[in-house]
Amino acid sequence: MTKIEALANYLDINVEEITENGNYFDTPEGDYMVLTDSEADDAWEESIDNYIDECILPELPERYRGYFDIEKFHRDAEYDGRGHSLSTYDGNEHELEGDFYAYQC
Repeated sequence: MTKIEALANYLDINVEEITENGNYFDTPEGDYMVLTDSEADDAWEESIDNYIDECILPELPERYRGYFDIEKFHRDAEYDGRGHSLSTYDGNEHELEGDFYAYQC
């Protein structure tokens, strides 16, 4: 099963109704990102790192940045799950057939 087929089954629509652009899919139900488990883990790590680099560290005075525990922040982010970081629409992760995961964007 492919990503587009898994998403079509999940949304109960025809594959022909979906436009694919890499891992992103435009559907009548909205835009989705569909990833494998390992792709989702990698995207999640990258998302957290980007948040730290772009939002947290610039707000910390330079002299305090050495006290910020990046690994602890990553561990704490695990409680929210991948959907919290990867689904900009509702923060949910949807498990699809074929070991794929969908995130509405």
